[in-house]
Amino acid sequence: MLAGFLLGLIGGLIYAWFLNPVKWVDVAPDRLNAQDQQTYILLVSEAYLQDFNLARAQARLQSLGVHDIAGLVATQADSAFLRGDDNHQVYALTVLAEALGAQPLAAAVFSGTAIPTSMPPQAMITLPPPPFSTSTDTPAPTPTPTPFIAPPTPAVPAVADLALISLQAVCEEGRAAGRIEVYVYDEMGEGVPAVKVTVSWGASQEVFFTGLKPDVNPGYADFQMEADQVYSVRLDQLAEPVTGLSGSACTTPAGQSSMLTYQLIFAPPSVQTLTPEE
Repeated sequence: MLAGFLLGLIGGLIYAWFLNPVKWVDVAPDRLNAQDQQTYILLVSEAYLQDFNLARAQARLQSLGVHDIAGLVATQADSAFLRGDDNHQVYALTVLAEALGAQPLAAAVFSGTAIPTSMPPQAMITLPPPPFSTSTDTPAPTPTPTPFIAPPTPAVPAVADLALISLQAVCEEGRAAGRIEVYVYDEMGEGVPAVKVTVSWGASQEVFFTGLKPDVNPGYADFQMEADQVYSVRLDQLAEPVTGLSGSACTTPAGQSSMLTYQLIFAPPSVQTLTPEE
């Protein structure tokens, strides 16, 4: 009897765990694990960038069963910012956190992200009366169309025209290889965050912003190159593009194989010399 009980228990576990496990569907957000809840919050923030419906976003977040939803979104925005996650994700989380009344760290980069608490109502269309109408009713006034409010963009601090004042190809031990490292400074030698950087290669391009790695420098941004590709770097409306940055192999002073890293320093032409450490 004991052997039969054990065999039945083992067979039941194998059936329940492997052959026909329980499949959860339509699970409420508060039943998700921590990682899936973070994914849910990110999806809510990205949806908010599309419709700017704060009431809808709040209702979706309240389904997580958390009292301080503003603090929850701000904490996730801070973590994504400090990890150097995708710019769009950091931006979406930051915008929603600010709309909820929080002050996430990335607000220092994506400044001026105040947005409407709800999407403007769509204008109604009133058809003209038919010809020879005998109606004596006073026609209702035609509603004034409400202008569309465009999504906010990162605010670029006021800075004079920039120029490339230094370009160095580096091949050293103990540092990341194959990167394009961009530093942007103002007239006072201070790093400038929220400057849009576009890197292009072949038919592809990627856009990112300075300031997302404040532990390095407020005006710093980087991009990881691929081997045997040729890249160009452009700061929109701030400087001439820098071309011909090749993902080439190199040999360090110690004889190790590596890949070139480029350091580009942009600043107003009046600034003569700067180093990344400054």
